[in-house]
Parts: sequence; C-alpha cells; structure tokens
Amino acid sequence: MAEQSPHEKSLWTVIVLGTAISFGLLGGIIGSMKGFFQGDTTFTFSVRTIIGFVIGVVAGWLLWKIVRSKIAKSGKGES
Repeated sequence: MAEQSPHEKSLWTVIVLGTAISFGLLGGIIGSMKGFFQGDTTFTFSVRTIIGFVIGVVAGWLLWKIVRSKIAKSGKGES
C-alpha cells in the first residue's frame, strides 16, 4: 500500500470513529430496550446499555480494521 497523505489518514480516522460511535449508539439503544415483544416498549438506562455501547464500538472499529487489512493485502489501496 502506498504512503497515505495526511488528508487520507484523517478521512480514515473520521470514517472509523463515525462508524464506531454509530454502532455504539445502536448497541446502547438495543441494550436499553425493555418489553419490546410484549408491546410495551420502554428505554431504561442500565448496565446493559453501557455493555451494548461498548460492544457496538468494538464491532464498528473491528469492521474497518478488517477492511483495511484486506485492502493492504490485495494492494488495491495504491494510488
């Protein structure tokens, strides 16, 4: 893979952080839902909310780590 410009590095940082935070928010929302299948949906902040957020952040970060490693191995990231 060719050397990245500072702008490209910044773009990757924004992409990774944005994805990680969005996945974290989604995980936190899913973790805080109660009574969804009973028709009485409520959101309760709990330990499950925090765990869901952390799992979502890690999943979003790992997604781009895998993508970057596949790009580096294939050599298609070269300019």
